[in-house]
This record gives sequence, C-alpha cells and structure tokens, in this order.
Amino acid sequence: MGDAGHHGLRDASAVVCCALSARGWGSVLKFARTEHRQVVRAFDRTALPLIEQTLRDDRRRHTVRASLLGTSMKVGLAMWGYASMARVPFDAELSVLGSSFTRLYDDLIDHCDRDDLDIDLCGLFAGESFRPHDRLEELLILLHGAIAMRMPHLPDDPIYPLLRHLHEVQLRSRRQRNSDLSSAEIVEITRGKGGLGMVALLALLRPRMSPREHDLIMELGDLFQLLDDRHDLALDRAEHITTSATLGVFSLTELAARITALSNRFRAYYGTAHPLSAHLALTLIGAPLAARRGRRTSPSPVAAFRPPRQLFSRVDNIRP
Repeated sequence: MGDAGHHGLRDASAVVCCALSARGWGSVLKFARTEHRQVVRAFDRTALPLIEQTLRDDRRRHTVRASLLGTSMKVGLAMWGYASMARVPFDAELSVLGSSFTRLYDDLIDHCDRDDLDIDLCGLFAGESFRPHDRLEELLILLHGAIAMRMPHLPDDPIYPLLRHLHEVQLRSRRQRNSDLSSAEIVEITRGKGGLGMVALLALLRPRMSPREHDLIMELGDLFQLLDDRHDLALDRAEHITTSATLGVFSLTELAARITALSNRFRAYYGTAHPLSAHLALTLIGAPLAARRGRRTSPSPVAAFRPPRQLFSRVDNIRP
C-alpha cells in the first residue's frame, strides 16, 4: 500500500474512533427531529420580518432568507448544544439574530467593494452610528439593533473589544484570496476568525466567561472553522482561496485527536461533553464526504427551506 493509501486508512480509522468515542448522539438526533423547530419559529418571529421589510426583490429575498435560515439552523445546533452542556438557558431568538448577523456580516466583508465599509463597521462595533448604503447594509443594522434591544451592553462591556478584535481578523482574512500566505499565518487567521466568532456568539448566552472557559470556546470555534474549511475544500480551490485545508496543514487524524482532547476538557470543566462532542464528530465525518462531492450546486427552492436538511447542506454566500 502506498503512502496515500496508508494515510487514507489511518484517517478513516481515526474518524471512526472519534465517532465511536463521542457522546451526545441522541441529543443531536433530538435537535434534528424536534428541537430545531424552536429555531425556525424564532427565525419567523425575528429575522424574517426584517428581511421582508428591507428586501423588495422576491428572488433576492428568497436567497437571503435561505442563507440566513440555513446558518441559523447550523449555528443553532452549536448554541443549543453549548447551552445544554453549560447548563445555561437557550435563547432561540438571540441565537437566530446572532447567527444571521454573523452570516451577513461575513459575506459583506468578503464580497462588498465599498471602500469605507470597513471603517463604518469598525465604528459600529465601537458603539457609533452607521448609515447604510444599500438594502443589505440596512438589514445588517436592523439585525444588530434587534440584538442590542434584547441584550443591551454597557460601554465597558468586554464584548466591544472582542468584536473589534474579531473585525480586525476578518479584514486580515481577505488576504486568503489569491495569496501566498504561510501556513502559520493561515492557522493564526483561522483560529482568530473561528475562535473569536464562537466566543462572540456564545456570549449571547453567557455574557461573561471565565478565562478557562474562554480558552475552551476558542478551541471549539477553531475546530469548527478548520472542519468548515475541509467541507469547502473543492470550492475554495476553485475560487483560489488559501485555507488550512488547501495547504493540508491538519490531517483528519490530527483533527480527530483534537476533537477527542477537547471533549475530555469539556467533561473536566462542565461535567459533560454532550452534545458538542457528537456535533464535532458528525462534522468530522462529513468532511471527506464533502471533499469528494467537488463543487456543489445550490439546493432547490423547496430543499432550501426544509429545516432538517439544512443541518447537513451547504449554505450559499450572500453577494452584494
């Protein structure tokens, strides 16, 4: 057996062992079968009216709705899982608003060519006013305002420096397109983007984390971002985006080992790793399958709003 076959067999074995050792599969199934409905209802109450208020074109409204709902489902599973593990209340509306804002913000950062957008967003995260220049920016501001209304922050709240740091990392991540960044730079950007993003989202459920919990959530977000890069490997190669996956920085064996180690840390800190251990393992299982599918097409209009399917399908980008 050649080196490629040997590595492939080792990776497959590591993925299977990770899945078998993971705990919380029943909880993931529960979310997919029933609990996801509270996310859908929260989306219809909070994000959907804002989409309909700002977007006039039917096709545009449909595309944005599908993207934000799909993201809300995926992120909702992670936030619901964290709430279960950390024994904090799960706020479906904040989960939907936070994930929808994050999705739209990421896409505006990646695809909008307005020169002063970066400055305006930096001001937004410093508590300053933001004058939108188009419908998508208007939607972004409405989502931000809805979050602030449900969860007001004092000027000295640690969320503000966190968001400013995250914004700086997001701007650096633009260099991943058509770039020759080193693997060390890619790893640093990936950890900042995934880790800080996860901390910001889970801060909606637990506003003030201990330093130890902050480190755990940084690792969780980093792993989800690394796995997401594995899922998008073919697409990123086609669009000339450099990621840890396109560079082959981490093997599936290494990612499986990190998931197992984080699950052990979860149990030591929270007393359980349910269901995020299984959620990570499920995402790991999907990575080689997604890579083999190549460049994916958009889901059909009917499938785009089929909630359980959205947990396991790719979410399309929103392009200005």
